[in-house]
Amino acid sequence: MGFSGGLDSTVLLHLLAKADVPVTALHINHGLSTRAAAWQASCAALADRLGVAFVARSVDVDRADGGLEQGARHARYRAFEQVMGPGDQILLAHHADDQTETFLLRLLRGAGVLGLGGMPEWRLLGPERDGKSLLRPLLAASRAELETYARAQGLPWIEDESNADLSIDRNYLRSQVLPPLAQRWPVHARVARATENLREAAALLGELAEQDLQACDCRPEAFGQGIDLAAFAKLSGARRKNALREWLRRVGTGMPEAAQLEQALQQVGADDDAAPAVSLGERVLRRYRDRLYLTPQLQPLDAIDGGEIRWDGSSQLVLPGHWVLLPSAQWPVADYRVRFRIGGERAKPRERHHSQTLKKLLQEYGLPPWLRDRVPLIYRAQELVAVGDLFVTADGPAKPPIWRFLD
Repeated sequence: MGFSGGLDSTVLLHLLAKADVPVTALHINHGLSTRAAAWQASCAALADRLGVAFVARSVDVDRADGGLEQGARHARYRAFEQVMGPGDQILLAHHADDQTETFLLRLLRGAGVLGLGGMPEWRLLGPERDGKSLLRPLLAASRAELETYARAQGLPWIEDESNADLSIDRNYLRSQVLPPLAQRWPVHARVARATENLREAAALLGELAEQDLQACDCRPEAFGQGIDLAAFAKLSGARRKNALREWLRRVGTGMPEAAQLEQALQQVGADDDAAPAVSLGERVLRRYRDRLYLTPQLQPLDAIDGGEIRWDGSSQLVLPGHWVLLPSAQWPVADYRVRFRIGGERAKPRERHHSQTLKKLLQEYGLPPWLRDRVPLIYRAQELVAVGDLFVTADGPAKPPIWRFLD
């Protein structure tokens, strides 16, 4: 579980320890306070007192990543995913007051149905295939209830001095806005009801997006996923944005603001760019020919000593940029050299009568432009025998090897 040492996470850790739930207390040290080291030591001591395993991780907070609060949150969640293994679940101690603050913050930022649905009690964390998830078991409890419990149990907790900084929007809402609202209305109960209704509406939008993505032939590609552009273009503007949100959710990336989604769809729909690319957090929305692609960010190609990599043809070969080369069925063991395009190469696929420039062949075989400088060229002696998993030459084996991206 995420353990900051504050009131909320201290109560949750104590409850889990009392219930003999096997848990590890994960403390994220943001390094933003001069007391950060002391807080970490205090958290470690309390975990030890409760007989709970303790792990600490330090992170760097990028203030340019949406401000201090959002930058810290992004750094924290990245650390969660790095520490968690497949199938792990992390518990967080968000409570009803946090939910109300989140709802109002998102309302003031112009969020849509999904954002105004607030923090769900459970959700996936990262890509579905990893099976990592997040649980918030205290969302129905108020901060006052948690404090009453902590005092009754004699629990110590950390008070973060930054909570008094009114330049932080959440702190301003907490101290200046919510108290007068709560004097007139049962704010937490009303927000809980509103978020429940909004999550129901968001679920319906999710079902519609699933249907639309299926109708658009959403499927894995060699690099990322792709959908049929013509079918996608027939959807209304609202349904295109809705489908794109669901698509981004599926691959486990952060959710951009509505304006970013609108801009991204406009750019990839422009007629004057053959292969546009728009960054959406950790993913890139691209267009090529009749498909729209959602791909990971392309990693820089590391320099290769001697301009080539040796391969025995029997084992997995790790290539720059998180790609691998694997032998296909009946691929012969031999001493291969793997190179990349430098320009001017020619090749003759086995079924062709004449050689052509590799540039033209890659276009004909439909390899997207962003992968053409990354496709491995496999040589035996000085003869080109295969180009990625696209084709073999007359001097090559029966089938090309397997060329795969490790996402």
